[in-house]
Amino acid sequence: MPHIDPLRAGVTMPCRDSAARATWLASVHESIRGTGGAVTTSVEEPTVGRNYYRIGVRLGDGKPLCILLNAAAALVAAAQQRDPHLVTLLFAEVPGGEIYRRVGLRVATTAELEAPIEDRYLQLLTDEERRDVTYHRPHRLGDLLFNWFD
Repeated sequence: MPHIDPLRAGVTMPCRDSAARATWLASVHESIRGTGGAVTTSVEEPTVGRNYYRIGVRLGDGKPLCILLNAAAALVAAAQQRDPHLVTLLFAEVPGGEIYRRVGLRVATTAELEAPIEDRYLQLLTDEERRDVTYHRPHRLGDLLFNWFD
């Protein structure tokens, strides 16, 4: 059972929040510096077909990742970098998670994001969001929170 409790109306929709973005981005830089890594791409904003912010990083061991932010849920996740046209993500653990928590962001674990979607999770979503779920059929909680819905 997931430990994160981010589901509420609006969480699946693209949400731009300049304050959350700034806090998240500063935390990305701090956490990645802590691994001896570097930020490798600019921030991609939420848009139709992606409800989250995304930035590419390279950890100190050379591993590439994307750090994600669902601003509506104040939720940070990480995913392996891969073809950006593939809609499902390969989730990974967020490096330096405590840095994000200190500034009030939630950090999702891989296990939480891989959990199957249960009907009770959908009760707090809007009718439009539930229609999106019915249409797109995401299988994991992470696919709902970091989605490709259009």
